[in-house]
Amino acid sequence: MRSAKSFIRFTASLLVIAASASAHAESCSKPATQQKQLLWGDLHVHTANSLDAWAFGAIATPRDAYAFAKGQPLRLSNGEMKSIDRPLDFAAVTDHAETWDQMYRCTDPEYVDHPYCNGMRDLHDKKDARQIFTKYLLPAVTSETPTLAGICADDRKSCHQARINQWRRTQFAANDANVPCKFTALIGYEWTGSPGGRHWHRNVIFSGDKVPDQAYDFTRFPKVQQLWQKLDDNCNEEQGCRVLTIPHNINWADGGRTFSVEDETENEWAVRSRFERLAEIYQEKGSSECLPQNKEDLDEDCSFDLVQENAAKTMISGPEKSTPQEAWTSARSSYYRSLLGRGLAAYQSSRSRNNPLMLGAIGSTDTHFGTPGRVAEESYTRGIAGLLMTDEQQLGRTSFNPGGLVAVWAAENTRAGVFNALHRREAYATSGPRISLRFGVSESDYCKQPNPSLHVTMGGSLDKTTYSTTQSPWFAIQAMKDTFELEQIQIIKGEYRDDRIQESVIKVASYDQGRSNACLTWQDEDFDPAVTAYWYARVLEVPTPRWSKLLCEKAELCEQFPDADKMAAERAWSSPIWHLPE
Repeated sequence: MRSAKSFIRFTASLLVIAASASAHAESCSKPATQQKQLLWGDLHVHTANSLDAWAFGAIATPRDAYAFAKGQPLRLSNGEMKSIDRPLDFAAVTDHAETWDQMYRCTDPEYVDHPYCNGMRDLHDKKDARQIFTKYLLPAVTSETPTLAGICADDRKSCHQARINQWRRTQFAANDANVPCKFTALIGYEWTGSPGGRHWHRNVIFSGDKVPDQAYDFTRFPKVQQLWQKLDDNCNEEQGCRVLTIPHNINWADGGRTFSVEDETENEWAVRSRFERLAEIYQEKGSSECLPQNKEDLDEDCSFDLVQENAAKTMISGPEKSTPQEAWTSARSSYYRSLLGRGLAAYQSSRSRNNPLMLGAIGSTDTHFGTPGRVAEESYTRGIAGLLMTDEQQLGRTSFNPGGLVAVWAAENTRAGVFNALHRREAYATSGPRISLRFGVSESDYCKQPNPSLHVTMGGSLDKTTYSTTQSPWFAIQAMKDTFELEQIQIIKGEYRDDRIQESVIKVASYDQGRSNACLTWQDEDFDPAVTAYWYARVLEVPTPRWSKLLCEKAELCEQFPDADKMAAERAWSSPIWHLPE
């Protein structure tokens, strides 16, 4: 990577965060001009209404999941009581809509006496989760031309009504849990497209209680463009319906048509950019920020929490047939940083000057036990199959993690406040800790101002008022630790220069002894007003023990499983700021 000349102005400053759980109830009565508050949430949550979660032991309902997010303890099917140390401010239950019909008919509430259902329940009684996953879920989501199977092939009418009923139950749970100004429960579901085992999944998140009559799932709408078209036809903003589709687990997307903007028309770009304004870059199945050339280089920029092995893809599509370099290029093309670069290239080539991949960054858990926000390393249930595994089995597969969180800077803790912050991309991701982070374009003396303000916040774009031909823009970063000290602050920069994407990692500050908070400004002296670019901030904590290290120490198995005995630098990633010259 090329080095960027930079001028850094640093000053220590106590970061003032205008948000606290105790202030949420009164925030809605304050003037609209108040400082935005920092809210924490989880937008990727599965319950027993998801077939895979049910198969691996989930018993929580959507109502249970929202109660858990508010701080209420939950008993898991293995008898353990779990809770989170701090309630969330918002959450969305996003169960797999593709199997709602069979779950509704084969389990709660109907328990139909049908060979298909009887076989599924029998495997569940035997705790044979892998067989359920392989026989009942994968056929519904991995074919490019999916078809109804089993009980729903025999009785389409009843299954159609079952899907409607399950969608209504999902809405009821969210509406009951929603408490304006205290806790925001967003209505959502997951569109689980996995052609050939590749993950092209989207979480579909609505702004309020005005939603379509049905959830548009992959089985019936197997192209993401079909999903967007149905949402465009049936989610009318004039009637109060707004929606976002958020791709996740893109580290397993393996390139593919789900992000093929190079083959789309500019009209298709406009549809894409209207619905997809965010990407989930961290979850239980790994980091999707970027992919290193050498996965064994643990100090490499992109080495954090990599999970490259996709068993479903191997099962469905067979062993990799391409060369290692071809496989790397394909996989890397759908990682977050590559998507940002592809967006710059698309903008540069477009006549209408449209960037179809302006994706802000969020994190979430992808919990399959109805436990949103449970990201503490010491209490991790160890993945989707964790309840059915021994300590030794878990320590043999340590790449998964507890998942992350999404933070938003919102005017208030309401559905409108949270959704608007997501929509304008004033949101960021963490790998679990509640690191407070602001990132934006400012004056050079931002940190010295009593009430500092940003000209452009994360998720926005530069314009000619924020830079000149004689002075390049200043970027401000404010960060405050959660439990552990901060170790490093970086800016990641991408440019489309000389007909290729160039990436830089700029170390803006480093704290050998750790630091609790920081405020600093950085000027990009390599800025070229004629070049398309993006910047985002990345904040790293001091390294702390991963869940695997805590488990192997507790079980006295670290010598037997040395790969489990690892530390990790937890982190936060801001949404980018773009420069798109006219």
